[in-house]
Amino acid sequence: MTIRMTVTSPTRAAKRTSFVLSVGRARGKTGDSRLTTWQTQVRLWAILLSSFAHLAIVITGARLHLAATAPTPSDRTIAIEFERSLPMVVEQEQPPIEFTLKPPPLDTPAGLPLEADLLESPALTTLPLDIPSVLAGAESYRPEISAALDATLFQPHESLGELTNLPTGGGLAGRTESARGPLVDRFGGTPQSERAVERALAWLAVHQLSDGSWNFHHHRGECRGQCRDEGSDRSTTAATALALLPFLGAGNTHQSGPYQEQVTRGVTYLLERGSLTSRGLDLQEGTMYGHGLATIVLCELLAMTHDDQLLDPASQSIRFITSNQHFRGGWRYFPGQPGDTLVTGWQRMALRSGELAGLSIPETTLVRTSSFFDHCSSRGGAEFGYQGREPHPTCTAVGLLCRMYEGWRRDDERLQRGAKMLVSLGPSRDDMYFNYYATQVLHHLHHEKWSDWNNTLRDHLTQSQASDGHELGSWYFADPHTTAGGRLCDTALATMILEVYYRHQPLYDVRAAASPE
Repeated sequence: MTIRMTVTSPTRAAKRTSFVLSVGRARGKTGDSRLTTWQTQVRLWAILLSSFAHLAIVITGARLHLAATAPTPSDRTIAIEFERSLPMVVEQEQPPIEFTLKPPPLDTPAGLPLEADLLESPALTTLPLDIPSVLAGAESYRPEISAALDATLFQPHESLGELTNLPTGGGLAGRTESARGPLVDRFGGTPQSERAVERALAWLAVHQLSDGSWNFHHHRGECRGQCRDEGSDRSTTAATALALLPFLGAGNTHQSGPYQEQVTRGVTYLLERGSLTSRGLDLQEGTMYGHGLATIVLCELLAMTHDDQLLDPASQSIRFITSNQHFRGGWRYFPGQPGDTLVTGWQRMALRSGELAGLSIPETTLVRTSSFFDHCSSRGGAEFGYQGREPHPTCTAVGLLCRMYEGWRRDDERLQRGAKMLVSLGPSRDDMYFNYYATQVLHHLHHEKWSDWNNTLRDHLTQSQASDGHELGSWYFADPHTTAGGRLCDTALATMILEVYYRHQPLYDVRAAASPE
């Protein structure tokens, strides 16, 4: 047997060196019976071992020859190439954010973003809203604003209280100065609850940082540790958006209101944190919670002001949500993950805000979202679980509100049974996450037990609000759902609960806002 190996050195004088190895095969004479079977096996093994040994010598010689003849290591060519699979396409142009994942237990689903590493925040030097260069050159994504919606979104109606079984209301007209007072009186607010809202907004304003952001670590900035119960979550987009929402709920925008400056600086910070990707404007900062909340802010501001500057950022942030939906319909902490009810709830609220701003939402996105809630529903569709069918009170409140956005009729038997379950639990003394969603459900429904629910929760919040020191106007409740967000999170949620009378028009009340005198 003869083995020939040729090694080529790719130099100018292309040298070719051949190594020839001849391996003889031992055999006896024909008919020689002296070679026993075991001797034949031994010789065969010896031949094989000898062949491999000689082959190793040849390979070693070839490598030495290449090293001696090649001018530089960079001139050598490796003839063997390994097949590689193509890398996954990374949609973000910016480096990915690193974070520490702490999944919540399924029996106690968390209501806040997961812990994420804090990024260095850009220092802002100007107050006027200026869309940052992150959107410069972006492909236009400007759906037509619905003319009918645009014409009626902030038009007060001539009468009050016309109920319908279809969820055609839910607009933002109640945030106007002329509508806010009558709605407070009609739905059960009091002068005390309105003063609590004003004190809370003042506390939030004091805790805004110099770069326009808020932080769940509220000890930073002017506070300097004077307020207790800081949070542990590090997502600044989530904290900033959550803090902005109560200001918007009270009618403040970047164009008007006593807190115009705070809103301007806050929304500018959010836009500076955005990363434009092929799937839209990414405002996650490590979690889809942060993105959903920030998208709600942008869409509500667009709906309230019709400021054309916000059309592209709002629509691009909506597109990031629709582009990163899991194929089974939900969303979770990171794009494309199988969904959970709580994260999906914030994304659905963002889509609803986009609809109120006149933005077009793909029908396939809404159909898939409905399918996700089907998967998590139980007890005939009246209750909902976290990622499966095991019912949970907070998940049920989230699911029912999203079903209302989806178009369930007010007299839908499933909706009525779910609301009855929420009423049977009563408002929670500590769980503001549950209270935030359940209160909206009962308010939208004009539930027969709304007055009892509202009176109990309203008085609890006005009486438990901090009344002195630097904590004046804030809340903190030791509940696992909001511990990561600390005092800032509880204050924002409690404020929006007290704004429920006018923050959103009742979904099933066509004529909720009073006409101006």
